[in-house]
Amino acid sequence: MRQQQDQYWPGSARPDRKHHLRLASALLFLCLGGLSVACQAVDAHLRVAVYENLDYPLNIFDKNHQLIGGLQKEFTDLLAKKISARASYVAYSRRRIEHAVIQGDADLMCYSSPGWFDLPKEVNWSLPTFPQVERVVVMADKPGLEILPQQLEGKRLAVQLGYHYPQIGAQLAEGKIKRVDLTDVPGMFRMLSLSGADAMISSDSEIEGYFKNYPDKRALYKVSKTAFSIVHTQCALSHKSGWKIEQINAAIQSMQDNGDMEKIMHRYGLSSR
Repeated sequence: MRQQQDQYWPGSARPDRKHHLRLASALLFLCLGGLSVACQAVDAHLRVAVYENLDYPLNIFDKNHQLIGGLQKEFTDLLAKKISARASYVAYSRRRIEHAVIQGDADLMCYSSPGWFDLPKEVNWSLPTFPQVERVVVMADKPGLEILPQQLEGKRLAVQLGYHYPQIGAQLAEGKIKRVDLTDVPGMFRMLSLSGADAMISSDSEIEGYFKNYPDKRALYKVSKTAFSIVHTQCALSHKSGWKIEQINAAIQSMQDNGDMEKIMHRYGLSSR
């Protein structure tokens, strides 16, 4: 996907980014203290990578696949404001997004985890942010799967292409569970309905996002009450970024302390617990 990182700086006189980052660092404590005048003095750039295959409520894309809303954008826009930055967004595939952050093509990505990275030590990890709760979905006329992961053995399991599932890593390697890789959640639901898989794994947010888009489909599926996994996601900051993990953490802590994160989750029908 073509990156548009320079579109925010018209003409040829692009401001010195290092100069802005020095100012941002010096004024961080003022911004977190609520002195908006001081914060407005800095207009640095925070390049954010997002997963192109995550949809509502995490991401809302327009018809040109530009990020225009969703939990991630609302959270990262506020984070950027707290460090006196403007956030810009580029969507990457699951296969490319880790490389983009490690190589410094993006400063930051959120809603991630060290356990999902192939090279987790190649980035800095923030404080925990939003929890991701994954559940197992089957067709409504099939027995529910609540004893996990034992009841997954012998099943064809629809999962996200490129995602790690350490809870069932051994069973997948031994062939006790057959992995059926799909690139998006609607495709996983469709595969399930066509009997191409016996069950699927997805997060609460993505499951609810699918049912929001297709409310008539809800009665066709059964979602487990037992969580397959619970991960408190984090933000990954590139080692090559001019921003510091202390700045990111201070902003996140401020958002947690004043209830901003809880309010964002509530707006999208999600719980932080």
